[in-house]
Amino acid sequence: MKIEASKEDSDYMYNFVKKIINECGPRMPCSPAEAKAAEIIKREMEKICDTVSLEHFTCHPKAFLGWIRLIMICILSSIGLYLIMQLLSNPFWLAFISIISFLLVFLSIVIMWEEFFNYREFIDPLFRKKSSQNVIGKIINGEPKNIIIFSAHIDSAIQFTLLKLLKWGFLVLAFGGILLILIWLIIAFLNLMFMVIGFITLKSIFFNTSIWLLIIGSPSIIGLFFFVPSGEKGNVVPGAVDNLSSCSVLIGLGRYLKNNKGIIPNNTEIRLIAFGCEEAGLRGAYRYVSSHLDELIDYNAMVVNMDGLETPDGFHVIDYEPTTRTKHSEEMVLKLLNAANLVGIEAKRLGSGKLEKTLGRLSGGSDAAAFSKANIKAGFINSADWKTRSSYYHQDTDTPDKIKKGTLENALCICIGFLINESKKVV
Repeated sequence: MKIEASKEDSDYMYNFVKKIINECGPRMPCSPAEAKAAEIIKREMEKICDTVSLEHFTCHPKAFLGWIRLIMICILSSIGLYLIMQLLSNPFWLAFISIISFLLVFLSIVIMWEEFFNYREFIDPLFRKKSSQNVIGKIINGEPKNIIIFSAHIDSAIQFTLLKLLKWGFLVLAFGGILLILIWLIIAFLNLMFMVIGFITLKSIFFNTSIWLLIIGSPSIIGLFFFVPSGEKGNVVPGAVDNLSSCSVLIGLGRYLKNNKGIIPNNTEIRLIAFGCEEAGLRGAYRYVSSHLDELIDYNAMVVNMDGLETPDGFHVIDYEPTTRTKHSEEMVLKLLNAANLVGIEAKRLGSGKLEKTLGRLSGGSDAAAFSKANIKAGFINSADWKTRSSYYHQDTDTPDKIKKGTLENALCICIGFLINESKKVV
């Protein structure tokens, strides 16, 4: 089936990306710029939706990346305490310091696991609470019995300094940092056990090992400590690809549906949702799912999430997110692949291969994960050229020119194809 975005809709989407960047600039989570962009999106949705609302929420945006610097401090403190032990002979203080040294590295592991690999708000209360918002537009066709959500996120990332300097080479330091923590956890545990059993230390072995760990691991420790700038200094990312590209498709879809309501399945409510604070650990999406869970279940909700639309010929339907170990709905994966096939756009499934799972451990999550973890059927569309993405991803170079012509049009057509396929199933 031949579906094409009109020139008017095409121009609108690309101009919308530029409009947000020109009027709001970088939009780190919970910033005034993020709120301003949300208001602009709300005004645009009011032109095309039956109802539009802002749902405000609070979170601790600095916690999601702030944990990195915190655990580097914990690791250095843990190693430092062990080195201090070499100067002591009192059994009580040797045992006490061994316990503290082990607890510091163990706490680092727990913080990293909970904050990053589970996206839980484990240490968030240690950071300042701020306000953000989700924008929800609804298009209704008959008495709603089903809900279909198309979503994206408004905010842009804090600049990843290490990625800007090293490109994908930063992964070496990141994995190196994790390896250092795991090795030191083992050493700290063994040292504690020796102390508990007989108040003895293998100083010559552990001392030499700790010194070498500091020497070899220093690039990872320093690099990760300065992974992102402090305060507002990192708020320099325009976020064109990530993720105004997808926000523009949301509005483009609403504009299309305003004139083509016939493709909306009967008794179905379409929701266009622009989330806040995706770059702060999917906080906006998690807040939305928590507030609307019963409704989403009752109305058999399906979610099409979009993020990182860059190239027209590299569309992927992500079936698995390795960082948070999130498996997306197989039904939604197939529906999105079928939608792309219907409108003549090549799309591949991505995420569950061995290489993808390995390299994707540090890739982070998408708003779709908040739904899939709550057993709401969700799918995730991405269109990134990973060979060039390191030149702009989470950097001040994520500008509108990075979105290649045809990308937004193809994403819009996939969304349209999805609705056409769903309409066919309605009696």
